[in-house]
Amino acid sequence: MWRYTSGGMSTEYSRWIVLRTNLKGVFPIMIVPYKPIYFKKATRKFRYIIIHDLSCRFEHLDKAKIDSKRSVAGSLRGYNWVFNEEFDLPYHMLCERVGMDYETIMCKPFAYYCEYPDIPSVYLASIHIGVAGNFDTVQPSQRSYQQIGYRAISPFIKWFGIPLSNILLHREVSEDKETKCPGVMFDKNKLMANIKSMILMKG
Repeated sequence: MWRYTSGGMSTEYSRWIVLRTNLKGVFPIMIVPYKPIYFKKATRKFRYIIIHDLSCRFEHLDKAKIDSKRSVAGSLRGYNWVFNEEFDLPYHMLCERVGMDYETIMCKPFAYYCEYPDIPSVYLASIHIGVAGNFDTVQPSQRSYQQIGYRAISPFIKWFGIPLSNILLHREVSEDKETKCPGVMFDKNKLMANIKSMILMKG
């Protein structure tokens, strides 16, 4: 039904995907090929952690607006491949609700940088963490703040020696002054409180 080309998919299959997305309001899970040759290699120690919701890259997808109990990582990866011609998600990790609890999923390997056109090059050596949902419309749960602090931030603070002052929101580093990511309802104070509690735990 479709053929793979060096830049992505055949035009025929892309049109079928667009049609299905428009009619069904969803995007099908797809097998995205591994193409690390297209990623920028990380050559410096990570110095920052930047937090996103899904609004800055997937604001038009219904799946990206409210975190459900089903993983959306596969669907978003396929969407990003077809429409943005990127072979992975623009995060190193994605925190999302799966079933009854939150999980943190590995996305782009740490051997490569995540690049954003609106983020200055001084922040290139950053770990990017996405949180499923659009926090202009819904509030993150307390459990999601705990999950980010426990699995996705406090280990990197210890491994890479990243100071708390270098944990930043996308809108804090963006050159686009209209960027709200990770949303007006994302509470950085709650996030920092949970990170500090995880760092202070013995173990």
